[in-house]
Amino acid sequence: MSLPLDDLEQRIALTRPGDTVRGLSFAAVLRLTHQRLGRDAAERLRAPLMQRSPVDFFSYPAVDFLRLIAFASEALQSEYGTRDLALRACGEAIVGTFFESTVGQTLLRLTAGAGDPKRMYSNAPASYSTAVSYGQREYTALGDKRVRLAFKDDLLPVEVHEGILGGVLTALHREGSVRGTERCLGDSEFLIEWS
Repeated sequence: MSLPLDDLEQRIALTRPGDTVRGLSFAAVLRLTHQRLGRDAAERLRAPLMQRSPVDFFSYPAVDFLRLIAFASEALQSEYGTRDLALRACGEAIVGTFFESTVGQTLLRLTAGAGDPKRMYSNAPASYSTAVSYGQREYTALGDKRVRLAFKDDLLPVEVHEGILGGVLTALHREGSVRGTERCLGDSEFLIEWS
């Protein structure tokens, strides 16, 4: 099987022993694959990485998640048209699965009760820290309807984060845009605006 992401091996090389991702992210990508391509496709992605279905709040190796995202985006490309759109769909699935959980529902009620995306995005650094064990995120408000998130030492492609961050706007029923820029492998910046 060829590498579906040109930089997969480089991203794997950035990982450190002990870098982990919560099972919820694995489950979301596998569920998206199951919904779009069927059970067999999802099983083919899961089987080389783990014996059983992932448990949402267990931690699993980040290297395995990088492989899952890479091969899922390759498999889903036929459904979404491009690899970048497939990666965004994986990100949207992750945040959608989170907001379906009890913790996610509670966060939506507490943080976004006023429907203000800024409140939700201000919690992004802490939220990411509970989902993954690596990297740093910094939030900056740029106005009433505009924020910037900077990611350092992150492992995922920018498009996955665009899907996650855009999914927040979807959950809040707000129109807007998320534009990610990768400054170098592992460091990226996201400008988020809404109306």
